[in-house]
Amino acid sequence: MSIEQQKELLLELSQLAIKRVKELGAEAYVNASIAKQYASRFSNSEILQNYVDFMRNFELTVVYQDKQKSTSVTNDLSEKSILKLANYVTKVAKLVPPDPMYPGILKEKQQFSKLNLNDPSAINLQPDDIVDKIESGIIAGEAVDQKVAGVSGNFLLSDGHVLFASSSDIEVDYPSTNISTTLNTQALKDEEESRSNSNFGARFFNKLDIEKESIEVAERAVNGLGAKSIEPGDYEVVFDHQAAADIIRMTAFATSSMQLITRRSFLNDRIGQQVFDEDLTILNDPHNLDLLSAKPIDAEGLATQGFPVIENGILKNYSYTRLHAARLGAVPKGCGFSFFGRTIGIPFAMIMKPGGVSKEDLISNIDNGLLVTNLHYTNYVNPPVGSITGMSKDGLFIIKNGEIVGSAKNMRFTDELPRFLKDIEIGSELRQPASMMGIGSMVAPIKAKNFKFTSKTEH
Repeated sequence: MSIEQQKELLLELSQLAIKRVKELGAEAYVNASIAKQYASRFSNSEILQNYVDFMRNFELTVVYQDKQKSTSVTNDLSEKSILKLANYVTKVAKLVPPDPMYPGILKEKQQFSKLNLNDPSAINLQPDDIVDKIESGIIAGEAVDQKVAGVSGNFLLSDGHVLFASSSDIEVDYPSTNISTTLNTQALKDEEESRSNSNFGARFFNKLDIEKESIEVAERAVNGLGAKSIEPGDYEVVFDHQAAADIIRMTAFATSSMQLITRRSFLNDRIGQQVFDEDLTILNDPHNLDLLSAKPIDAEGLATQGFPVIENGILKNYSYTRLHAARLGAVPKGCGFSFFGRTIGIPFAMIMKPGGVSKEDLISNIDNGLLVTNLHYTNYVNPPVGSITGMSKDGLFIIKNGEIVGSAKNMRFTDELPRFLKDIEIGSELRQPASMMGIGSMVAPIKAKNFKFTSKTEH
């Protein structure tokens, strides 16, 4: 199915759903996508699956009498399924309690940016092209050291079309390409095992440097052998790209209007205040073509806008849904994001301002500290003070006198974002870990002067 055929199918089905909802006395908008997917899975340096399939998603939101709203989704793009969905969602919308603050279906005319979010070469890709790319990564990883016992992971390239359409005649469609790759490399020495992993993405196939990523993951796996147990405590740390992305994502959630409404954010009432180190600048940049989460329109039909979230450590903007903006007397900026069946406001296309020093230079200035490559199960434990908890995963390395001297067993951490991000230094190289639930970021390594590890783990 060509891009144009995909576009026509989504448009026909959205018109069908909206027409049915209007016949039932309500209004509606549709977020839909269809994509051709090239998928591969490999284990122990052997490609096990390599196939082409289609991904389909059709999300319908119905608004009744401007104040009652319901949303549901299907991946069955038959006319029968779409009509059934329209009937069901409209029925539910008429039953939910009205929200007097909900502003209703968006009707204002807007200008939407024309973004080229697809890789033109993707349409000509063949399965063998994917195999060649993966095999180059496997070979590069295995060549690092004889202790590398296998390179595993998966590859997914989606090339398709995205559509927003509403009963108020807002209609935006665009092609989109999205590539995500996971590597998990195993190293063995005698009876000991060490693993390291990486999740990374790209928009353009020729920019996906799987060889470079595979070499780094393999080096971490080998260097992770012989891990020692270390004591909990306060450490100077360098968060590598994947760990830094976790930290930035947790900070982004604190700017969400959902957290403001519930008074659960440590950033409540702090616009214009110096909350973090002046080295920290984060922009929401939804028109940056390299960001996998870039888009011209948000989940509610608003044109997306770029804006500073944090500038030189000063909190500049929150991210609102239309409902929360109405409740708080604010102006939304196109940050509506579908999240587990509801819409939240969040800066979903973030980019950090890089610093002037390499990751190696950040490490060289640490006398006694740790390099953290991955975080695991990161969650808020006390949101009003910004306290997060989680564990390191697959790559915690000991730094002595500016050099990595060995690996440490994983540790649990609990610390407050505004505390440990108050004294930081930012690295120079931006990378894009694979987006988390569609929330994307380009981040640089972060060196924090003081970070709290609270307990040991077994591995």
